Amino acid sequence: METTSVNKGFNLNFDTRITKGEKEVSKRRADVFFRLKQGEFITFADGKDKRIQFKLQSIGKKNPKALAIYSSDILRLNYVLNLNNKILVHI
Repeated sequence: METTSVNKGFNLNFDTRITKGEKEVSKRRADVFFRLKQGEFITFADGKDKRIQFKLQSIGKKNPKALAIYSSDILRLNYVLNLNNKILVHI
């Protein structure tokens, strides 16, 4: 990736300098990495990198399940049964 920088002179010095160079590989990769869009990833394999993008999938919306309401008797019974089996399970 080539880079170009232009330095213009000020006041009575109208000297303009154009410098051309090339970005380092690490800076080029960092630039590509930070410009990724949502759902894009970089894969590295066999010394080569490749940009892939996952398509956005539609996710069905549902209402949450109704919460179960436990009475204190049911909770006490569950606790006693679990103590008898020596397995503590908390609801």
